[in-house]
Amino acid sequence: MNIDKVTFYNLGDLEPIPGHGENGLVRIPKHIRKCLNERARFVGKESVGVEIRFVTDAPIIDIYISATEPEFDTRIAILRVYKGNHLVDTIEMEPGVFKFYRIQTPPHFRNVNEKMFDQGGFSPNVWRVVCDRPVYILQGIDVHGHEMRPPKIEELPKYNWLAYGSSITNANLDGYVHVAAAKLRVQVQNKGLSGACHMEKELIDYMLDECDSDFMTFELGINMAGWCEPNDFKKRAEYLVERLVEMKKPAVLISAFPNRRNSYYAKTPGEESIRLDAYEQIMEELVQKKNCKTLAMVKGEEILSDIYGLRADMLHPTVYGSCVMGLNLAKKLEVFMKENELQ
Repeated sequence: MNIDKVTFYNLGDLEPIPGHGENGLVRIPKHIRKCLNERARFVGKESVGVEIRFVTDAPIIDIYISATEPEFDTRIAILRVYKGNHLVDTIEMEPGVFKFYRIQTPPHFRNVNEKMFDQGGFSPNVWRVVCDRPVYILQGIDVHGHEMRPPKIEELPKYNWLAYGSSITNANLDGYVHVAAAKLRVQVQNKGLSGACHMEKELIDYMLDECDSDFMTFELGINMAGWCEPNDFKKRAEYLVERLVEMKKPAVLISAFPNRRNSYYAKTPGEESIRLDAYEQIMEELVQKKNCKTLAMVKGEEILSDIYGLRADMLHPTVYGSCVMGLNLAKKLEVFMKENELQ
């Protein structure tokens, strides 16, 4: 039902989800996931940041969609609906329940002039149905006889960012990459892997060869500190950097954010602290050695600049922390984008 008239963003593949339906919105395709670490094989299926985009003049729209149960937090699935840049509704879904959700054109859109909509980002014509952390399964969209089409290129943000990293990148729709993307007026593909960011060659090749982007960020290290010796980390990082430079793909490496394992904050620094310090030094040296404008590095402490932005686990940011991080990163990326003529 009208699935051929939408554009999917941040989608790796439409995949059957047993017991749920055919059109599972997964971020990383199965043939890539099977090459990754065990946790990444299911985290890569999550739909976080996947968008269903379309344009219609229908006043009432019914979206037929369901979701699997989230791994963490509450046992509800969240769906956010935007018209252009503006949030219309936040829908709480009961996992495993197939039903339709009705959205309507915001009445106050008619009461403002174009100055509310001409500040970059998405055209106000574009409906965006944005998925959170579970796997979502789309059955169809009913516009009740009205015309419906995919957005045109001029109705979308000019630049496309791909973000890879740990759970802090994977996060949710309030995560720092989504905050930074809104500030920069760009669109972001969230390819973070919660607890499973290991820089596998197959995933690097997939992101560089099959995912369309204008620039990329790689938040690296925190998921590897428990097992990966610096020499192994260096080999993986070298492969990533060599490919980025070869392709002349603008990219920013980001070291681990301040956390309980950092040597600066750990009560008794251990092996993980030593490794995190080594990872940061390795990234710095790789970037300095290449000395090219398309490759840069930012230290995590420059992004999470307020330690009170961490939850009590002393690892993951709060909503406030994500906002601080997103706005700080946006400033860094704005400079980087100008240097690479992405403005």
